[in-house]
Amino acid sequence: MLLLILLLVFAAVTLSTFVVLTRQRDELLPSGALAPVRFEPAHAPSGLIRVLYPVLHVLAPLFSVLPFAEYRAALADSLRRAGFGDSVTVNHVFALKVITAVVTPLILRLAIDSINWPPLFVATVAGGFMLPDKLISDIKKARWGQILRTMPGAVDVLSLSVEAGLDFQVAMQRFVERGTPGALRDEFSNILNDMRLGKTRAEAIKDFGRRVGLQEVGSFVSVLVQADQLGVPIGDVLRSQAAVMRVQRFQRAEQEGARASQKLLLPLVFFIFPAVLIVILGPVVLQFLTLRQ
Repeated sequence: MLLLILLLVFAAVTLSTFVVLTRQRDELLPSGALAPVRFEPAHAPSGLIRVLYPVLHVLAPLFSVLPFAEYRAALADSLRRAGFGDSVTVNHVFALKVITAVVTPLILRLAIDSINWPPLFVATVAGGFMLPDKLISDIKKARWGQILRTMPGAVDVLSLSVEAGLDFQVAMQRFVERGTPGALRDEFSNILNDMRLGKTRAEAIKDFGRRVGLQEVGSFVSVLVQADQLGVPIGDVLRSQAAVMRVQRFQRAEQEGARASQKLLLPLVFFIFPAVLIVILGPVVLQFLTLRQ
């Protein structure tokens, strides 16, 4: 009888604790907060793909028979790192290549009447065919830059939230709900979706590092995974990583400043310096020629 009473008390306490924790979790994480984000063509990071997506979606199956496995793998990796959803595939890009290869010479023909020269026509077709690769590369680099700029502040917010008593997943969800829209917030949303679908925190964070493909993000991911495996307090790790990222951002700013001074050297020598010489020495030369006459 005593054993039965103890079992009933234990069951009642366990059930009460489960109800209280479930209610707190539902208050912090609403049922639809971690809903998977479906890709919509209207949210594509390229205006050209947004406009042409219905046509690309119709033409994409025609290019599924093309080989080029290595190029397909590299292009799929670039699309993933540029932030395109699963709805934009390599076949969509092939369709876009054909469209730009056909349209670019026509536009140039309207702008320049004398495009009958065959080498110029072939070069225009080749440039139009390679235009989508350049577009995806530029979008990927811009997305990388945005992630690098927002990463220190986001890690600071996560560190403060975790040290205030929130779980790491809840802190990340708060950032997704209240943070500034951008590539990093979308990636954090993908991490939460992966965790909700059954992946562990370490696996979801590793996938985040593989999707982005940046060295700085890879270092951050490896530190978080090691802390998760070793049981190190995640708040201390986030605070130290935020400090490291701020230093790296300052160093990148210095490097960009040094590159800017080098880029200014060419227009300075060929455009600004000759104009200054003309302004300064022009009156002297004119006066000297006048005196000689």
